[in-house]
Parts: sequence; C-alpha cells; structure tokens
Amino acid sequence: MEKIFKLHAHQTTIRTEVNAGLTTFFAMAYIIFLNPVFLSATGMPSEGVLVATCISTAIGSLLCAFFSNKPIAMAPGMGMNAFFAYTLCGLYGYTWQQALALTFISGVLYLAVVVSPLRDRIIAAVPTNLKHAISAGIGLFIALIGLLDAGLITMTGGFPALGDFSSLQVRLALVGLLITIVLTIWGIKGSLILGMLVTILLSLLFGQTALPSQILGWPTAISDVFLQLDFAGLVADHAVASSVITLAALILSMAMVDLFDSLGFLIGAGSKAGMLDEEGNLDGARGILVADASATVLGSLCGTSTVTVYAESATGIAVGGRTGLTAVVVAICFLLAAFFSPLAGIVTSAATAPALIIVGIYLLMEIKKVCFDRMDDAVPAFLTIIAMPFGYSITTGIAVGFIAHVICKLAAKRWKELNVSVVVLAIVFVLYFCL
Repeated sequence: MEKIFKLHAHQTTIRTEVNAGLTTFFAMAYIIFLNPVFLSATGMPSEGVLVATCISTAIGSLLCAFFSNKPIAMAPGMGMNAFFAYTLCGLYGYTWQQALALTFISGVLYLAVVVSPLRDRIIAAVPTNLKHAISAGIGLFIALIGLLDAGLITMTGGFPALGDFSSLQVRLALVGLLITIVLTIWGIKGSLILGMLVTILLSLLFGQTALPSQILGWPTAISDVFLQLDFAGLVADHAVASSVITLAALILSMAMVDLFDSLGFLIGAGSKAGMLDEEGNLDGARGILVADASATVLGSLCGTSTVTVYAESATGIAVGGRTGLTAVVVAICFLLAAFFSPLAGIVTSAATAPALIIVGIYLLMEIKKVCFDRMDDAVPAFLTIIAMPFGYSITTGIAVGFIAHVICKLAAKRWKELNVSVVVLAIVFVLYFCL
C-alpha cells in the first residue's frame, strides 16, 4: 500500500483512507438507483443499467486512483444522464444504442483534448461565469425532472400546475422529499440514499411496490446493454448536412460539459485535498482528466451515459481522504453493489424524485458564483440558466449562453474579453439552431 499510494508522504493511514472511501460511497450511492431511472426512459433495461452503473463507477474510480493517486471517485454524471435521456433520445430521437455511440465519440474527443496542448487553451477560453451558469442551469433542469417524475408538478394543457396530492405516489414522494431535506440539513452522511431507502420501505408497506423473488443475483444483466453501441445506425440515419452539424454540436457539448464539470470540482476541492501547489496550480490534473475521459469511453461500452468526477468525493476528502486508496475503496463498494441488481424493480419515481430535487439544489448553488454586476455578464448567465429547464435541454442552455456571451460583449464594446475559441463555438451553435 505504501509503495503504491505513498500514504506516509500524504500524512494519512489505511484506516483513514478506508473510512474516507466508505463515506464517499454512501454519499454517492444514490446514483445506483437514479441512473437507471433516467436511462430507462430511453427504453434501456433498468437492471442492466444498474449493473453498468456500478461497473463503470468502479472502472472510473480505479483509473483515477492509479493514474493520479487522488481521492476522487467517478460515476455516470447527474445532468449528463438527463442529457442522454431527454435531449439525445427524447428531443433528437436517437436510439439509446446511438446515444451510447455518441457518448463514446465524445469521450474519445475529450481524451484527445486532455492529452494535447488544447487542454489548457480550452480551459482558459470558456468564461468562468458561463461555467458556473451551466452548473446552475443543470441543477434547475434536474430539479424540474424530479418534480415532474414525483407528480408534485404536472403539465396541464401545456402549463405547469400542482399535482394530484390525493395520489399515493405523490404523497410518498412528498414524504420522501421532506425526510431527505431534514436529513440533509442535519448533515447526515448518505442522506440521499437514506431518504430513498425510507421512501422505498414506505412504498412496500403501502403496497405501492413488492419485493422481488430474489435480492441477490449475479450481475449478468449487463449483457443487455454491454457493447450495444450503434455507430452504423448513427451514420445511416443522420447523414444529411444538418444532421451532421447537429451531431458535431452535440458531441462537442458533451465533451465540454464533462471537462468543465470535472475541472470546476477539482479546483474547488483541490485546496482542501492538498492538490494545489504553491502557485495555486492543480497538481495531478492531467492524470485525473485522462482517467475521466477514459472512464467515459469505457462506460459507454459498459452501457451507460457519460462518466465524470463526482462532487461527493468532497465528503471523503473532508474526513481525511488524501490518496487513490480512497477511490479504490469506493470502487470495491460499487462492485459489491452490482450483485443487488434484482432490487432495481422496487425503486419507483417516488423514491428517486426527492434525490433528484436535492441534487438539483446542490448544483443550483453554483449560481452564487455567477457575476450579475454587469449586464454583459448577467444576460448570458441568466439565459443559460433558464434555457435549460424551459427548453428542456442542456444543449440549448449551453448554446444560448455562448451566443449571448459573444453578442453582449460586442454590444458592451468589451471585445477584448472574447477569444477565438468562444467565437467559433458561438458560430457552431448558431448553425446548430438554424439547421
């Protein structure tokens, strides 16, 4: 252990690292049940997605552990699974097999960027304000999905309205949400998964769901989604010029969101984890980002959406995690969880919706970092944030943000704050909307 993870040099112990790994696992275990909820909306089998989620999380966390020796865990990203289900498959009509192919391509593009000099240029190119606005917008989008899934809000005649609170499912979701909120406020570790478990138990007690005939099972269900990528159909069904431009914009969006989502967390948590050097530069960023990109590629082969750095890694860092051993413990826990795939059927939207809403709130907290002091900063950020939930598309929000940023900076005669990369991306997104 000492040779691999250099525990003494990082002033930590095996016991501390194991505790940090367990803490991180319970903080992010909700993704085991939430990811199948999102991806099953595309027609993917829930049990297969659950196993793929566990295995891809283990792969990503192990890659990070050995590529960077950092206490960072990875899993299918919240927001990107919504993008997969509701934008790629829902809005644009790709099959889930084609969406997996798009995820694979975006991962390869991401990997090519992080191993090249382009990495630093792109990181510097995208305005910080838009990075925070994108996170906040995704938060609102996820919270909206949670409210709709729970039935707390419905769309009646094209307009939002309160749901039917006489419905047992709505009542269970509301109780689950209240429980999860209280546990979160109390600072209970693993509050999201605990809230889900309590709601599942209530669903069983009130006859909303029933236990499966078996609880444990070999994770063979992954065969339903493993290596199901449809590259041929992607090309054959979307060969016209407008479709090609749309494909390019979508792939670019996926790679960018993955990159900036990971960087935002790493910079935010880097100081506490001892990952920043004396000049404030992120130590080991290249290894983490290579692991991140590789995990997305391998995750798509397993049968899941974009795998990315998980913000819940901060919980393990907070209790002393300092090396890759923390990530190894997380990986082991998720591999064990894969054997509980038969339980996927008892996890209803009433149980998962509260976690979606809370995760949405966490992401929305990024709005406090957005600068609203000047209109040329405020307008692009505002449009980015509201376009995601109202347009029901993460891509729409990102595209609107980039276009508005260029227009507002030109209008404010602050063209020096623009750079070639941002202008090129804005032009691509204009074509994306036109075609």
